[in-house]
Amino acid sequence: MLDRKFRNKGLFNFRYKDTQWFKTIRSETRLYKFQVIVFVLAASLIIPVALGFSHISSPYQLPALVYTGVFVVFAAELAFFVKMKKIRAMTLLLLGELIVGLVCSLFLQGGYALALLLLSVCPLLATQLRGSRRGSYYFSITLAVFLLAYVLQVLQVLPSPVPVFSPLEILFLLVTTVTIFILSYYAERRQETLVARFVDLLVFDESTGLPNKDVLYQSIDPGKRYILAIIKIENFSDLVALFGYEFSNIISQFASQKLTKYENRYSYITYQLKYNEYGLLIEADTETTTNDAADLLGRILKSLELESLPWERDRIKLVYRVGGAVITPEDSRSPLSKADVALKKAERGHSAISIYDNDNDERESAYKYVIRFTELINNRENQTFKALFQPVFSSDGKGIVWYEALLRIKQQDGEYVSIYPYLGVAKSTGFYQHLTDFILRKTAEAISTYDVDVSVNISITDILRPEFITLVDQVYEIIKYRKGRIIFEILESDEMVEVDKCLWFIDYINRYGFRIAIDDFGTGYSNYCNLINLPVDIVKIDGSLIQKIHSDESARMLVEGIVHFCKKSNKKTVAEFVEDIHIFESLKSMNIDFLQGYYLSLPGDICNCPCLPEAAVLED
Repeated sequence: MLDRKFRNKGLFNFRYKDTQWFKTIRSETRLYKFQVIVFVLAASLIIPVALGFSHISSPYQLPALVYTGVFVVFAAELAFFVKMKKIRAMTLLLLGELIVGLVCSLFLQGGYALALLLLSVCPLLATQLRGSRRGSYYFSITLAVFLLAYVLQVLQVLPSPVPVFSPLEILFLLVTTVTIFILSYYAERRQETLVARFVDLLVFDESTGLPNKDVLYQSIDPGKRYILAIIKIENFSDLVALFGYEFSNIISQFASQKLTKYENRYSYITYQLKYNEYGLLIEADTETTTNDAADLLGRILKSLELESLPWERDRIKLVYRVGGAVITPEDSRSPLSKADVALKKAERGHSAISIYDNDNDERESAYKYVIRFTELINNRENQTFKALFQPVFSSDGKGIVWYEALLRIKQQDGEYVSIYPYLGVAKSTGFYQHLTDFILRKTAEAISTYDVDVSVNISITDILRPEFITLVDQVYEIIKYRKGRIIFEILESDEMVEVDKCLWFIDYINRYGFRIAIDDFGTGYSNYCNLINLPVDIVKIDGSLIQKIHSDESARMLVEGIVHFCKKSNKKTVAEFVEDIHIFESLKSMNIDFLQGYYLSLPGDICNCPCLPEAAVLED
């Protein structure tokens, strides 16, 4: 049944018998059949005993040896079956014996009762042990043999040592057995339908009808060569956010239909991996190279890009990204893992297609990702995060004005390092909020203990998080009787398009006397509109510019322009990464308000700093 089902779906190579769900179904089915056969064989032992006692005074009494022999045969069968558990062989033997028993009932005294019993049991055994279709064939054969023997007996072709069943008795037998067969057939058919539906849910995606990831795994022949690709709908989340969650099924169904449409043209099979990801499996020959794979996937992608999703009076273009890999019999790595590495590479490189080329850098990057995430988890569980504080100095480098709180993470070797390499992992895994909350609490402790101003890095994601705002309120309650205040540093990036949210947050914290700084201003997404639109207090100039000012005239001119703008708009400036005397001397003449860097002070505990902060420098 399943073979035919999967062939009709084009899954000719699907090794479903190796799947866990099939093994479970087969195991449970075998156990059920085993119990049925044991019960029937055990019950069969009663038949020769009952017939022997009923025929004691009958003129048609058979020798006791016959009944004893039948009993011994049934007992031997039961013992053999319990030990060997040959279900298929015993099923055929049992059903064959049932036919023999029915024919014999025509020649035994009291055989009508035996015939009634066997014909009542026959439909149940046939459907339960052989299924609805094969059970129907067997029942039909059994009934035909019984009726043929009866007709031959009536025609006196066969001898009749006992009175022949009357036509009324035969009619009663037929009505009984056919009724039981109809009921058992539809019960078994219903059971098979439910199992088939259950298999569909296990094998095919409910929304698109495509085979799922497990089917893909079990369709890859270890001895063959393939091209395997993952196709991702890049703008899936944006479209769902725009049109609503219900639109996700429309997108998935449209994409699956278009992918299925081109299966015959490009000789691939489509699989549903995730809600916005699809797998393509293409059989390849021994000469197929990564260039061939890239060319084929490029043609598939161009065909998909010609299709657009109709929506009301408009048409929506889906944006696809493809990661592919050539799978060979020698590969020890998971095929999907290789294609996924290629997809991640395409995402980082902002390219439409990428083919896995055994790039060690990609594998090393994935390995580092896992290690860093593990270290983040370990630090949270073991409470080994550490907060260090780096002083921010006045322009002459002599007085500490405030401190920046910096998070350090403990590696597996016990060494503490900067959190910076871990930020990408933290943001992609939802761990980032734990880092912000930790450093903000440590900032509150430092202000409570030393009564100093402390700056802390946050992102627009934090501002949008209600739990973070609640934590800000709690921190204020802790430090409200201290003079020290918090300076929130927001990274100058494309995130700052949320101007309204930023304005709300700035207005909110101003009530507490907190300040706002823009961090890493000057490169990347730098936008002077942010300085115009947002009432920030401090601008921290990007360290990559500061490092070049004594050797790069363009960098120096850019820094001077930022400082000039900030002076005109009444904003304080901070030069980061003051790492040596050359940078320090170059900054003296640039009218920058504050300096920060390793040349002036390494991050450490506030209590180890050599001098007290000049809090008055920041007073309005």
